[in-house]
Amino acid sequence: MAGQKNHEAKRDQKKAPSDSASTIFALILCCFFISGLSGLIYEILWTRMIVKIIGSAPFAVSIVLTVFMGGLGLGSYIASRTIDRIKNPLRLVRLYGILELAIGAYGIILPLLLILFRPLYAIIYNHLFGYFLGYNLLTLAGCILLLIIPVTCMGATLPVLSRFYVTALSRLGTHVGRLYGLNTIGAAAGSLLCGFWLINYLGVWGSLTFAIILNVIIGIACVLVSYNLTRRKAVPEIMTEAATISRESDLPGADLPESARRYRVYALTIFAISGFCAMAYEVVWARLLGLIVGPTTYSFTIVLVTFISGLALGSIFFGWLGDRVKNVTLLLLFTQIAAALFALLFSQITGNSQIFFAKLIYHFKDHFAQLALLKASILFSFMFFPTFCLGATFPLVGKIYTRSLAQTGRSIGFAYAINSVGAVLGAFCAGFLLIPLIGKEQSLSLLVALQLLTSLIIGVHLFWKTRERVLRWVPLVVPALLGLVLVFLYPQWPHWDRKMLSIGKYHRFDKPEIRDVGWFKALLSGTKLFAGDNGSELVYFGDGIGGFTTVFKEDIDILGNVNICLYNSGKPDASSRFDMDTQTLSAHLPMLFHPNPRRVLVVGLASGITAGEILHYPVEQLDVVDINEQVVAASDFFIPWNSNVLSNPRTELIIQDGRAHLELSERKYDVISSEPSNPWMAGLAALFTEEFFNLARSRLNDDGIFVQFIHTYQMDWPTFALVGRTFSHVFPKSLLVRTNPS
Repeated sequence: MAGQKNHEAKRDQKKAPSDSASTIFALILCCFFISGLSGLIYEILWTRMIVKIIGSAPFAVSIVLTVFMGGLGLGSYIASRTIDRIKNPLRLVRLYGILELAIGAYGIILPLLLILFRPLYAIIYNHLFGYFLGYNLLTLAGCILLLIIPVTCMGATLPVLSRFYVTALSRLGTHVGRLYGLNTIGAAAGSLLCGFWLINYLGVWGSLTFAIILNVIIGIACVLVSYNLTRRKAVPEIMTEAATISRESDLPGADLPESARRYRVYALTIFAISGFCAMAYEVVWARLLGLIVGPTTYSFTIVLVTFISGLALGSIFFGWLGDRVKNVTLLLLFTQIAAALFALLFSQITGNSQIFFAKLIYHFKDHFAQLALLKASILFSFMFFPTFCLGATFPLVGKIYTRSLAQTGRSIGFAYAINSVGAVLGAFCAGFLLIPLIGKEQSLSLLVALQLLTSLIIGVHLFWKTRERVLRWVPLVVPALLGLVLVFLYPQWPHWDRKMLSIGKYHRFDKPEIRDVGWFKALLSGTKLFAGDNGSELVYFGDGIGGFTTVFKEDIDILGNVNICLYNSGKPDASSRFDMDTQTLSAHLPMLFHPNPRRVLVVGLASGITAGEILHYPVEQLDVVDINEQVVAASDFFIPWNSNVLSNPRTELIIQDGRAHLELSERKYDVISSEPSNPWMAGLAALFTEEFFNLARSRLNDDGIFVQFIHTYQMDWPTFALVGRTFSHVFPKSLLVRTNPS
């Protein structure tokens, strides 16, 4: 065995890439970077296009993303079973080009498939939207049919290029880390481009065309290069040697000693747990940061870009380092423990940084570009260390699990598939189980504990088996135990002030006491300074897949009168006193003007007061559509004012996306009342568009009336005027009413 390793090491030293090989490698790296960029653009655009049909109700977006991530794992697994049979490296380049062309072609076909899919889905919606499990299972099946081909092709590209690009086991970590890292950096660039510029300037269809062109360029370039070199018989020597590697360097898994097989199993276990925790961290942090920096599309883009960038840099660095250390497994364990501890520290600091970011938003409120850049830079500095360590997993696991150049594709593809399974489960469990059942703080504690315990158990077992001295255990065991003590014995890590998070300082940043506090003081002790500046009582805290909803109760005078206020994502959306004019007039205005209202739709439940006022009229059917199930529980606090609307036999509650209901439902209405929250909140701008108004008009009976609430606060005049012009264009016979003339 020792002689075999020396022989392989000498052969690796002789391999110096020729100029032609370096050129092809540079081309492949460049193409894979662009592929990551276009892949993320596709993910964003396809999600928008599909959700436009199925709605963005609680499970819909997660179903699309689950299919996307699961398809990547499936493609990687399928490629891992077949790719090592290809011995000619140029055929691998050609296959990669064909996969990219197939993805681009599907980008053209998918919009046509969606046109065919819509009538079928409308039938499903009208028959099953009230049956939670059956409806979501059919939605999942439909999304699988729509997306399985392109995402499987995307997932296959990594093992294909790993089989091509890795030419020596001694440099496997560097090459795999470089491939994965550049592709991931491309994904971050794609998210940034799409979130800030492409959709804004090119629209959805222009952005889709841009992504298709990128894929076509990649595909044609790779196919032409492979054919050209094959025709000239100019296969670089380094590639020929790697492709025709002798059997003496192949170490099939069945022939490995027990210790080597054990290391491979441990590596895959860590890879699965790391994927699970990484995606769960991302879900929880995205929800948390939405409350800290604002739940806008731009904020979520910044969070995604910073998270992905950290993973990419970690992959590149630790891939390089993995080729230069003796014990790669020990390095892998250290990175996992460090990732968990940094995640715990990051969560604690960020969860209490509201005042700091409120101060930042105030100081740069008139400079959007500078504000976005500063948000990204600060979040990147906070998020860098946990994501950097999480990024180490892929190249290090690839280094441990791959025992033969001839089986590089199989090893890398199978390992990535295992990681994808963990990632899918992590995203699902975080959004649908952990956050709704135990909240964000305890979810993070559980994830940190899982990552630490996995690393600690595997590390101790390895030390025990190899009879290492106890002192060698200390650098690994002590930090892990410290983290577990913080998680289990001191549950205040991470600990946030839920009341402060519920208020949403990101849009209440103009108070003098916030403006005047110092930057470091705002970051380190801002929550403690301002935790008592609101005399209200938090009586409901709901945090689920549908959103973050809270209810406050406050005494307003000495006579015992109280005000109940409902908040969504830190933004007040209803109350029992101060919003009564809007809540009641949104019902009474259309009902008084309509000669005979029988069927009514209210888009947005909130406190239920608007819907409750409609029941004072002789309506036969009242449909209430809301996307957030937590709002349903919160509305119970308003029963004294909402006529107990949800218990009335004339009321039907529909937990779906309002726009999708208007798109797919066969029902017609005499009156439709829509009272959405502010359009700057992520996902709500769609309820102020010409498309939405046209959908509402299409669902009205003859002489039907549509009423839309438009905010005059936290909105500039051009935006307000745009919404008004759009509304009057769709409804020429319209009336503008101010609910509070004073």
